[in-house]
Amino acid sequence: MEHEYIIAHADKSVLKISGLEVNGLNTKQLEQILADKLHTFVRVIGVTGDNIEMDVYNIEPDQVRKNEEGIVKSIVLTEGITVTDLTKISCSDKIVEVDYDSIPDEPISKCARERWMKR
Repeated sequence: MEHEYIIAHADKSVLKISGLEVNGLNTKQLEQILADKLHTFVRVIGVTGDNIEMDVYNIEPDQVRKNEEGIVKSIVLTEGITVTDLTKISCSDKIVEVDYDSIPDEPISKCARERWMKR
């Protein structure tokens, strides 16, 4: 029996802005403001009362870090966000590409969310 794999590669980084006051956030407005500022696609993936996490596609993390001040100034325009003195930005490294031939034949973890199908 052969394994079937679905492999997805997304050229993205995770951007986290913390030290905010978030109340009644308009996520679509924030996504649009940051997309316009960074010239790329942005998707809000998590919101709490004091931070926001987003996927930022097709951009180098260094580009986000260099643009930190401009990003903070831009998000102030979003309904439901107040910037505080503690506001800071962190950005993950991009997802790494993996050579297809190096993918193992069997799962490498016991994670219940990992799905391997046999035909």
